Amino acid sequence: MASAWFGPCPHCKTPLSYLEGVTGSRVNPLCPSCRVVITTSRATFLMPDHSRPSPRTKSETTAR
Repeated sequence: MASAWFGPCPHCKTPLSYLEGVTGSRVNPLCPSCRVVITTSRATFLMPDHSRPSPRTKSETTAR
């Protein structure tokens, strides 16, 4: 059965969706952002997580 969870890339901290047990998944997938291998315990397909707004830096919030 397929399952999903959300978490950052351990290398570049980009938010990712970890889709486990889906077609096309691998045990050692590449991060779609930094292209570094992420070792997982189950076959996993990684996708960038755009479901949440990205945090703004202090310079972006004061520039308005």
